[in-house]
Amino acid sequence: MNRLSDSPNKVDSNSSVPLSSILFTEQLHRRPARLPDYVKENRALLELTQALADSPQTILQTLADMILEVFNAGSAGISLLTTRDNGKNFFWPAISGKWKPYIGGGTPRDFGPCGDVLDRDMPLLFRHIEQRYTYFKPVSPPVEECLLVPFYVKEKAVGTIWAVAHDNQCKFDAEDERLMCSLGKFASAAFQVVSSLDAINSQLVERTEMETALRGSEEKLQILSSGLEHDMRIQTAALLEQNNEILQQADQLRELSSRLLQTQDDERKRIARELHDSAGQIITVLGINLASVAKRMKRQSASRKSIEASLKLTHQLSGEIRTMSYLLHPPLLDITGLSGAIQWYAVGLEERSGLTVGLEIPEGFGRLPEEMELAIYRIVQECLTNIHRHSGSKSAAIRLERTSQHVSIEISDQGRGISAPKLALIQAQRSGVGVAGMRERVRYLKGTMDIHSGKDGTRVLVTLPIALTPNAAAAPRARTSI
Repeated sequence: MNRLSDSPNKVDSNSSVPLSSILFTEQLHRRPARLPDYVKENRALLELTQALADSPQTILQTLADMILEVFNAGSAGISLLTTRDNGKNFFWPAISGKWKPYIGGGTPRDFGPCGDVLDRDMPLLFRHIEQRYTYFKPVSPPVEECLLVPFYVKEKAVGTIWAVAHDNQCKFDAEDERLMCSLGKFASAAFQVVSSLDAINSQLVERTEMETALRGSEEKLQILSSGLEHDMRIQTAALLEQNNEILQQADQLRELSSRLLQTQDDERKRIARELHDSAGQIITVLGINLASVAKRMKRQSASRKSIEASLKLTHQLSGEIRTMSYLLHPPLLDITGLSGAIQWYAVGLEERSGLTVGLEIPEGFGRLPEEMELAIYRIVQECLTNIHRHSGSKSAAIRLERTSQHVSIEISDQGRGISAPKLALIQAQRSGVGVAGMRERVRYLKGTMDIHSGKDGTRVLVTLPIALTPNAAAAPRARTSI
C-alpha cells in the first residue's frame, strides 16, 4: 500500500487551484443541523474514558473509531505533527474506516488541509481536496468532503481530528462541528495523560521508586475515571430526559402541522364540491335562460348581441368555475387515482400556459393510500406551478416509480435555476409557504425530499415509503408525452 508520506517533498505547492475553491466551511451553518444526540455523545465519552483506564496507549485509535461511528462517516482519523523533522510533516497514528490501510501515512505541513487548519486555528470543511492537493488523487476511495478540527496539547495546536465522507449522502453540519470539538477536547486531555505516563516510563532510574510513583499515578487515574464515569452517568440521565422532552414537543408540532394540512385538504374538497354542485348548476341554468332569451330576440339586433355576449361570458365563467373546482380537488383523484389526476392537470396546465409537460409513469402503477395520492398530487401541482411562474423553462418532466418498499417522484425543468441565497434558505428549511407545505407532507408520510438547482435547471426528488401490498412490485416503465 503506497502511503502519502512516501514522497512528501514531491508535492507541487504551486497548485493553480486556489484554496477558496475547495473550502466550504460556511456551509456548516447554512445546512439544517440535526438535533443534538446527547445520549450518543455521552456514551462515546464514556467509552473513551474506559479506554483511557484500560489501555491508555489506544486512546487515539479509540477516538478515531468513535468519530466514525458517531458521524456515520466513511473514514476518520488523527493527524499529528512529526517531531523527528521539527514538524515539517503530519503523520496519521490512528485511522478508522475505509482509509485504515493508510495508517502511518501523512501529509506535508506547508501544503495540505491539516496545515490550513493549523494556520487558521479553526475547524474547516473541504470538498474534493484532490483538486488542489494532487497527491490525494491516488487515494481510494476519494474525498467528497471532509471536516477537520484542531487537536491541542497544552493549549497548542499540534494536529487535527478529521472525518471524511466518500459520497454525497453524508453532509456535515454545525452539530458535527460541535460534537467533533467536544470529543477532541476530551481526547486532548487524555492524550496529555498518556504522554505523561510515557515520559515516566522512558525515564525510569533508581527503579523501585519510579514504579511506586507510576502505580500511584495509575491509581489516581482509576479514581479519576471512576468519578468521571459517575458524573457522566448522572449527566446522561438528565440529558436523556431533556432530549425526550424535545422529541415529544417536536412530535406534537408535526402532528399539529399534519392536522392543519388535512383540514386544508378537506376544506378544498368541500369548496370544490360547492362550486360544482351549487354555483356551477346556477351558472348552467343562467346560461340556458340566456340562450332562450337570445332565441326570442333574434330581430332586435342590439339586444340580441348583448344577450349573446352575456351568454358567452356565462359559458366562460362556467368553465372557469369547473376548472377551479377541479384544481381545488380533482374528482379523477378519487375515481381513477393518481395517474389520471396528474395527466389531467398536466394537460390543463399546458393548454393554459403553453408549458410542455413530459410524464413518465410505469404501466400498472396501481393505487396508493388516499393520503399518499393526495400528497403526491399536491407536490406535483406546486412544482409545476413554480416552474411556470419562476423558472422561465418551456418544458417540465415528471417521473414516478414504484417498488415494493417506496414510491419516488422526480420533477425537473431546464430553466434558470434557483438563486444561491434562496436555495440556501430552502435547504435551511426557511423557505416560503409552498416548499414548506411540500416538506410537511413528505415529513408526515416519513419520506425524504431533496432540491437540486443550477444553471441547467432545477430537480426535486421525493421518496415515500409504502407498505407491502399485492400490487406493490415495480412495473415496466412506459413513457407518456403530454
